[in-house]
Amino acid sequence: MYPMLVAIVIVIVTSVPLYFLPSSGFERLLVYPLVACQGVGLAIMLNTATSLISDVIGSDAEGSAFVYGVYSLLDKFSNGIIIAYVVSTYPTDDHALRFIMAYAPITCAILSYVFTFIG
Repeated sequence: MYPMLVAIVIVIVTSVPLYFLPSSGFERLLVYPLVACQGVGLAIMLNTATSLISDVIGSDAEGSAFVYGVYSLLDKFSNGIIIAYVVSTYPTDDHALRFIMAYAPITCAILSYVFTFIG
């Protein structure tokens, strides 16, 4: 649980400033290091989730391919839906992009911690 908690702290600390960055000026260049650090937190969460899946599978070699396949399929579908929403909203609404870049990772990080704790 500690790596997941560290990842959530990294995601929250780097996501909140993304909402308040100005759209012009030198400060807007801060988006690059913030998103890079946000990616580190998300990568830690992804690795933790994958290791938890292998803990659930254990030594069952026959069912592991099915479990990883379902995990991959659900990951692709959920990311596809989110990307389709972002692509359809971004060209028309600047505020939506700020909201998505700042609050969607925070919400997903907290929900993943809760689901990991329950599981």
